Amino acid sequence: MTPDTVPKQAFGFFVEEMEGENLLYRLGAHKAIHLNDSATVIWKLCDGSRSIQDIVELLEKEYPGSEAAVAADVREAIELLVGEGALLEVGAASPAEAEGTPDVGTDQPR
Repeated sequence: MTPDTVPKQAFGFFVEEMEGENLLYRLGAHKAIHLNDSATVIWKLCDGSRSIQDIVELLEKEYPGSEAAVAADVREAIELLVGEGALLEVGAASPAEAEGTPDVGTDQPR
């Protein structure tokens, strides 16, 4: 997994708050994953539209002075959730997308 990897929530998972705790459930399964507050925010940001680096940068702006901890927390949470099957790696931003320049010769709209 690289900083350009784009994580997306797997189908059938949802977060429910119960008595101040955030629990991640999978429909039809008898298992819950406890998420702390930062992991819950990271889960919600993994919507398939942001790379890991995008999520890190967004949270670094929210928690200035904690850049190293934020980056480590984001990577740890995403790796855990991928390992649990709750997040999928849907791809990585191409170098052209990361730099904001369109790919030449593609027929796909941006």
